[in-house]
Amino acid sequence: MRILLARIAALYGRNGGMEQVEARMANAMIQRGHEVGILSYDTREGKPYYPVDSSVQMLNLNSFIGSSRDLLIFKCIREAVRPFSKRKALYWRNKGRYSYFREGMRKVLKQFDPDVIISFDAESSAVFFGTCPNMRIPLITMFHFSVDEAVNWEDAQEIEALKKSDCVQVLLKDDLAKLKKRLPQVQAVCVPNVVPQYPVMADLGKEKTTYTIVDVARLTRNQKRPHVLIEAFSRLAVKYPEWRVQFWGSEPDGKTAYTRELQKLIETKGLENQVTLCGNTSDVLSKYVNADIIVLPSTYEGFPLALSEGMSAGLPGVGFRECMGVNEIIEDGRTGYLVGEGVQELARGLSKLMENQNLRVTMGKAAHEAMKQYAPEKIWNTWERILSLTVDGKKIVI
Repeated sequence: MRILLARIAALYGRNGGMEQVEARMANAMIQRGHEVGILSYDTREGKPYYPVDSSVQMLNLNSFIGSSRDLLIFKCIREAVRPFSKRKALYWRNKGRYSYFREGMRKVLKQFDPDVIISFDAESSAVFFGTCPNMRIPLITMFHFSVDEAVNWEDAQEIEALKKSDCVQVLLKDDLAKLKKRLPQVQAVCVPNVVPQYPVMADLGKEKTTYTIVDVARLTRNQKRPHVLIEAFSRLAVKYPEWRVQFWGSEPDGKTAYTRELQKLIETKGLENQVTLCGNTSDVLSKYVNADIIVLPSTYEGFPLALSEGMSAGLPGVGFRECMGVNEIIEDGRTGYLVGEGVQELARGLSKLMENQNLRVTMGKAAHEAMKQYAPEKIWNTWERILSLTVDGKKIVI
């Protein structure tokens, strides 16, 4: 089967969860004997951050398109109508993008000739249907965030693209119900992300001179919110001088303003010896196995990869009860703690684990066992079945 994985956005050098899922899926499908292409839209040269099998065909839509004159014309129209109607501005933005991408997209599809397309978001699906309205290739739309966050519900083209998709995949059971309520005619399935099953685990029973809380995520103010963890830990640092916090990740797109704010907050709280902004790492497993607790203070998630990976490595997790994704991964009181919103509640949840090593050991083991339900073999088998049924035009039952 020839499978095209597509997201009409930049890929090269990006180290987010969506890019990681794309690389893992490409490699898994290659190993299972399929032919795979990855379509992106990159305006500069580079390569994917996550390793991709050498037999995967990398397709940059930017290499297939020509003049941007039409895009500029539609941009002017969009800006002219924006003050009067947001919906009309979206329409003209999309119309310009489709015109700009049309010839290039047709060249891509002719060159790779896929049996099926897996589009990594609703916006990319809208580009396929907008540029190739008579396309006969089956298309699956994936969600990587909750239904509320993954779709611009004011964008008629995105909604129409979901209706035209042969299948829509969501990550969480709650999202499946939400999507069916919004678009009952859509054929939708729930397939979670793959969680690696690590050969080594964190040794939480070991006596150490220092203990570590890890947060592995992009540094973003409104979603990942590392500043909330810094504030919470500042209330515990004096009581637990042997504890450290490590943040592994960086701001998107090479930005640094928020990182500087975080560093200033660390210094203002007098936490320079206990809290560290470590940057990116290519060896995330070593960070998990040398840690004691994993925390994700996000406001929303799709399927939280780093949290699930840390738990697979035997770490108890802590996150907010109201955060979609996090509240499906952590089983409160068994594999970690789900806490109420706010700094004080997060500090209280952390303290329960920091002061009790036996509890960390018990919850860490339970977390490791719980993540086995997301083992690669199981998830990729499900995906192969979905792909096969989609290509054959059959109803998807998994």
